[in-house]
Parts: sequence; C-alpha cells; structure tokens
Amino acid sequence: MSDDRAPLASVGAPVGYYTRELHRRVAHYWRVRRHGYPDHGSLETAADEIISRRADGGFRSGGHFRGLWPRDLCFSATGLLESGFCEELHAAVEWLLARYDGTFFTDVQSDYAAAVPSSGVDTFPALVIVLDAVDELENHASHVETLAVHHRDRFFDEETGLVSGHGSGWWDSAADPRTAYNTAMVLAALERMADAGIESAYTASRERIRAAWIGRLWTGEYFAEHADSTVLACDANVVPLYFGLLESSRARSVATALRTLETGRGIVLRERPFSIREVHPFFALHRDYHYHVWPWNSFVYAIGLARYGFLERANQEVERVERTLERYGTFLESYTLEGEPYVKRGYAAAGDFTVAAALWTQFRSRGGR
Repeated sequence: MSDDRAPLASVGAPVGYYTRELHRRVAHYWRVRRHGYPDHGSLETAADEIISRRADGGFRSGGHFRGLWPRDLCFSATGLLESGFCEELHAAVEWLLARYDGTFFTDVQSDYAAAVPSSGVDTFPALVIVLDAVDELENHASHVETLAVHHRDRFFDEETGLVSGHGSGWWDSAADPRTAYNTAMVLAALERMADAGIESAYTASRERIRAAWIGRLWTGEYFAEHADSTVLACDANVVPLYFGLLESSRARSVATALRTLETGRGIVLRERPFSIREVHPFFALHRDYHYHVWPWNSFVYAIGLARYGFLERANQEVERVERTLERYGTFLESYTLEGEPYVKRGYAAAGDFTVAAALWTQFRSRGGR
C-alpha cells in the first residue's frame, strides 16, 4: 500500500464518477469473458491465497474493485484476524483514517477515492467496527468523534430517528436509502463506542435510534428494508443477526422469516428483484444484480444464525454455497440461482472476493462445518 498520505479529492461531478465506473466494469466484464475466473483448486487454498495476497496489497476487495472498501474491511476483520493478519489489518485501517477529509469514501485507492456523489453512509460505522476489532478504538476516540459529527449531519434523520441517507450500502443499486441496514450498522458501532466509553454526537440518541429502528421498521416478523416497503431483504436482517443486535425472540422471528429466501444454492438477497423505479439508473440493465446468491451475504447470514444457536441451519447454508463455489475454486462476489457467476450485459461479478474468503474463514474458525 502506498505511503502517500496526501488528502484525496472527491471524484467530483456525478458524470465523471459514473463514466469511470462504467469503464471499469465493462473492462472487467471482457476480461472475465475472455479468461474466466482463477481456479485455486479448493476453497481452503483459495482462502489462503486470496487473503495472503490481499494482505500484501492492503486488503483491496477483488475483481474490478481495485481499492479498499471500509464496509468490506469491517465484515472481513474477524476472518483476517483469525488468519493471523492483525498487523496488516491495523495498517489498513490507519491508512483509511489518514485519508478521511470530510467525505465518506466507499472505495479508496492510493491515487483517488471513489465516493458516490452522496458518499458512503456505512463508512463511519464500518471504521468504528474495524478499530474495535484491532483494539484501537479508544486510541482514536477523537477521530471517531469527528466522524460521528459529520455522519450525523449528513445521514441522520432527526424527525424519524433513523439513518436514512443515500450512498454505499449493502446494495448500491437501490434508488431508496437502505434505512434498516444503515441504522443497524450505526447501532453496531454505537454499542462498541459505548463499551469503550467514547462519547459522540450520537451518544444521547442511541436509545432513541434503537426505538425508532424497531418501532418504525419492525413488521412483526422481520425488519422492512425502509419505511415505504415491507419486502423481506437480507441487508435489513442478516446484519442485526451477525452483530447480535437482537434479543432471542426477535432473532428467532428473523431467522424464521429468512428461511423463505433460502434456495438450494444459498439464500437470495431479496424476495424479488428491484423494479425499474426502485433501482438506480446506473443499474437499469442489472435490476436482478442484487437478487441472486451472494456468498459473502450467505456467510454473514450463517455466522448470525450460529450466534443465536441455529448451528445446523448455519452449516446447511454454508454447505450449499461451498458446493457451488467448489466448481470454480474461488470465492465469487455473486452467482445466479443456477450456480453460474453473474456475468451479463457488461457486468461480471468479481472473483477472488476478499470479504467472502474472510467470512468463510471466520465461520470455519468458530466451529462451523
């Protein structure tokens, strides 16, 4: 990773950002069509090689995602630590923090930071969670307090008590804010800050946020993705399971609801694809992109199930995904319900996907499978 510590500029105008993103994605699509995905022979070998190689490069995400995503690093952290890369993980989060200039970047490189025009709503909680994982949260208390102020100013809805800003989330293709996911991520961060004794702009509102999250988004069986939808979606529900944000009865209800999304190849991310109205125009050709099976989502789901005692179901979910991935010998970003990598109309899912390899390692290291 570069030692250059100069502040990075935002990508600026939306047109410039999306032009660059389109070029990046199409170029990757043609490379995959021509060369396919790397086959490491086994998932054990794939996980070792992917994580080791990415440790040398600062844990970039993989495929056409050339930079480091704070969100991905957050969900990778435990698996990376289990793989013995504590120093490298610590260096990665320090590198990210050094590049914060008031914009919540979603994909950070040494020469630029790709922030969608509204920037990344989950970057602040992700950085808090990674700092906690490497036991550096208290040492960066002032930095975290500054992040919290900017995040609240930009993304918090004072009227509803929810975190509803646009920007990178579990699904960057969605036109509407992923309110349940955004709020759950902030609650996970605030729990860690409270345990560390760190006060912030959010401290006095923590219980209000939790009450709004349950009161406004709980359907009686699961969390709705946002206030105007009752669609069952993984980002709103697997994240609270993974971080242990739910009491046992509500967790059981969520687990029961999510069972309906399970398929023979893993859980799908949403009970139906987005409509044209629900998707960002940049993803108009890929409305089903966030509908298929995403291995890293499946592993988050399995870890959450195991946390609440549903170990048999957790093992079944991981086994379904493993059977599919073993055909390719790598960790894919996503694949279709037929078990084929998502490669269509100019977009190809990433291979050698770091966060999927790390989460699989986390699950295996904690007694799963």
